[in-house]
Amino acid sequence: MIEKDDLTTTESSDASSTWSEKEIKAELRRMFLGGDDWSKEACMGYFLKACQTSNLDKETIQELALNLYRLFDEFSINAAKNLYYSECHSILSGRINHK
Repeated sequence: MIEKDDLTTTESSDASSTWSEKEIKAELRRMFLGGDDWSKEACMGYFLKACQTSNLDKETIQELALNLYRLFDEFSINAAKNLYYSECHSILSGRINHK
């Protein structure tokens, strides 16, 4: 069992000295990602900033945002990562291969 004191110096108000699975995952994300947890909200923020920077009109931004938001429920994180890794180079180089 992993003890809380082994990983962090912050004291918990919780009387238990062992970590739940959820706490372990959160601590690993904090340690390896520097506390920058991925979230739908952060993803949407990056997306909206990219749309604004690209000067897209409000109707286009709304359509894309709704499609992206639906994908959060329909498309797994692993599927999204796989698509990113398989398509990123072609998209960034101008050779878009999507269907």
